[in-house]
Amino acid sequence: MKENTIQRKRGRPERVADFAHHVLDDLSAAERVRMSFLGSQLGLYRVMANAGPMTVGQIARSAGASVKLVKHWADSLAADGYLLHEPEADTFCLPEAHAIAMTDPTSPYYVGNRFMKGNGDQKGRSHDMPVLLAGNHAKERNLLPVDVSGRFFSEEYLASLLHSWIPGVEGLAAKLETGILVADLGSGRHGASTLVMARVFPNSTFLGFDRYNSSVERANLLAKEKHIPNAHFELATDVQVYAYQYDLITLIESANHMGDTLQDLLTECRQVLKTDGVLVVAEAKDSSSISEEQYQRLRSTRVIPTVAEHVYRVERGIDGHEHELQKAATAAGFSVVRKVAETWYDKVYEMRP
Repeated sequence: MKENTIQRKRGRPERVADFAHHVLDDLSAAERVRMSFLGSQLGLYRVMANAGPMTVGQIARSAGASVKLVKHWADSLAADGYLLHEPEADTFCLPEAHAIAMTDPTSPYYVGNRFMKGNGDQKGRSHDMPVLLAGNHAKERNLLPVDVSGRFFSEEYLASLLHSWIPGVEGLAAKLETGILVADLGSGRHGASTLVMARVFPNSTFLGFDRYNSSVERANLLAKEKHIPNAHFELATDVQVYAYQYDLITLIESANHMGDTLQDLLTECRQVLKTDGVLVVAEAKDSSSISEEQYQRLRSTRVIPTVAEHVYRVERGIDGHEHELQKAATAAGFSVVRKVAETWYDKVYEMRP
């Protein structure tokens, strides 16, 4: 029997061409991501930031990288507009605007860490969590490069804290600068959110609580390595958490995991919060409709395919969880519940007694 004896109807040539071009565009985008990951890993963007025109040799020496590898990297990204190439001098330059986006974690437009995110093992772990012992699933990721998870969240939170979250709560920045006691509930394996706040506000004392001993030990080790003496981590037991009254309590990407126990969690927060204190809750948009894995993929890639209804709802900020959160907060004894900030992916709420 001859091969291919079944004659299939051929597709329209223009449709074939359109799809081929689509695939080529995807391949080009994948190559840009690969090159940008390489630039982040080797520190190439960092050494070029604010350095002006540099030869391939200068870039390679400054970063301690292979000249051949840097040449391929520079040529590729110059062709895609990431770098500027001067043919006569054969030099490459990272424009100031590009340098800010790729290397400055304090900028609200920082995207340099996103290339690191896609190269790890992002298999999440879910746990049954008791009320005040809620761990932060977002920080429980296992990524291949050492501490990439903590670094990603540190940079992500740093930009959000400085430009959106803290300024949205009236008077909070001034209090943090003066010095207050803060509890970060569900601080996670790397204690990233706690460490970020402690680094930005050295006069305040930050206690990060998590339900796992390994998370507490890891976070305390990072605090020591990063020389952040005003951050300390404890196991989230009744004895530890209820030992103090706090000026500020933060729940970062934790409350949405509580389900029917959300009101109990907020009630316990109210019990350990000072009368003039504030509870800050940061949640993913429409967190009740998307999985944690989907949410983190959106954060790390900034690609939002609006064809899917649940992603469409995230992009438009239609959050069915918000009403439940406000209802639970009121029942828990909070008289003030208001949204104070909203980013591409998060909504931030202020709650006061």
